[in-house]
Amino acid sequence: MPRAASPLTCRSVALALAAALAVACSPAPEAPSTPGAPAARPEATDPAPPATVVLPRGDLEAVALEVGARLDAEGRVATPQERFRPADTVYASLVTVGTSPAARLRVEWRNAAGAVLAADERAVAPAGAAVHTFSRAVEGGWSPGRYAVGVRIGDQDVGERTFEVR
Repeated sequence: MPRAASPLTCRSVALALAAALAVACSPAPEAPSTPGAPAARPEATDPAPPATVVLPRGDLEAVALEVGARLDAEGRVATPQERFRPADTVYASLVTVGTSPAARLRVEWRNAAGAVLAADERAVAPAGAAVHTFSRAVEGGWSPGRYAVGVRIGDQDVGERTFEVR
């Protein structure tokens, strides 16, 4: 008649199996690199969460921020103004100088309390003087009151203009 395994033997077998599994599932050690040999490529694993992309700003600088109801042929605000009618489209033009291989522009349209009503963002790669135009129209018209448009290049505030709708 076969003998029943003792609790100590079962425990020993379980520990041995766990140790073997841990060794089998652990990552392989990296091979030592030799001069002139290509580096070993790590095996693909779960992708890392996306990192925040910080675009280089270069020497890009904002020199003017204007708001108005019309644009000229260059896309710049034709006549800067501070008062608008409810049905107007409000344009904001940012004039920059300098170069950047890729800079992020962000424009926020805010009410008098500072709450963001809308935001526009785009990547630009200017090489010299450039005009960047944004616009905001409100379906049914702007409510009377005070508003502001603020602009950022990358993580730096570069200007704000207030305006009033009557």
